[in-house]
Amino acid sequence: MGAAEQRELLRRSVLARRDAVLPVDRAEYGRLIANRFWTLPDLQAVRVLHFSLSTGSEVPTDGLVAEAKARGMRVVVPVTLTGERRLILTDFEGPEAVVPGPFGIRQPRVGSRPPVEVTEVDLVVVPGLAFDPQGNRLGWGAGYYDRLLAEARPRTAIVALAFECQMVPAIPIREHDVRVTMIVTERRIIRTGRDHLGPPVPG
Repeated sequence: MGAAEQRELLRRSVLARRDAVLPVDRAEYGRLIANRFWTLPDLQAVRVLHFSLSTGSEVPTDGLVAEAKARGMRVVVPVTLTGERRLILTDFEGPEAVVPGPFGIRQPRVGSRPPVEVTEVDLVVVPGLAFDPQGNRLGWGAGYYDRLLAEARPRTAIVALAFECQMVPAIPIREHDVRVTMIVTERRIIRTGRDHLGPPVPG
């Protein structure tokens, strides 16, 4: 089986596990993940924070977004441009200012706010289907986030929020895949020891 087939099989199996988490458990795990997230010392110097607006069985982010705003942080969210196969970022003004976007993901209306460069973002919280302890991330396969994160400032913290059922021993990687620096689950915080584009950081 080739790497592409392995990735697709992993995508299906992890999504099935995530979808099988009961709503009451998902809410409790989401609360635990949020509590762990706010303990990260990396947040102390953060002024601009990126979140994607959760959908389906993903770790819920609405409460995190509201808390970040309450803490005086500037929150930016992605807008998907399917024709250009890329993401642009824009300021999040509130839940009343979002509409259903491509793939069922909520986002601000295209063109409603000026774009924000990813180089302005201090910490990026990314979605994903599966993660491994080395910081490798498996998304839906279109590469939207890999292209966006390749333009981030060097050593920008990239944090994944995931349920433990999304953790796997290893993900078959591709050359352009961008790794995360931290993974926060309901049980633990995993520091992967890697820059987002670079080699392992000596520890």
